[in-house]
Amino acid sequence: MNTSKGNKSSLLSILRGEFIADQNNQKYIPFLLFVVLLILLNIRVSFRAERLLKESISLEKEIADLRLVYITTKSDLMSMYRRSVIEEIVADKGLKTSLNPPIIIDKNND
Repeated sequence: MNTSKGNKSSLLSILRGEFIADQNNQKYIPFLLFVVLLILLNIRVSFRAERLLKESISLEKEIADLRLVYITTKSDLMSMYRRSVIEEIVADKGLKTSLNPPIIIDKNND
């Protein structure tokens, strides 16, 4: 029964700061500061990891959106390369498809 009361009083002394004020425990202060530093560093790393995870998720969504834009743009451009579409575009400028086949010019006929 005595040990549970001793445990409660030691816990209360630690929470009140009496543990640090005791001359016998002064040698533990650097270790305690090191532990506090490690705890703070762990918290910082976990917040940074969470932020990087959120950024990664948003970048993956952006990649998916850009992939859709790429596919639709590529489809539109492929449809514009058809001969009928090209003929309609150049018809406004007064150009027509030639009905005569191309003539090969020979260099030796000079």
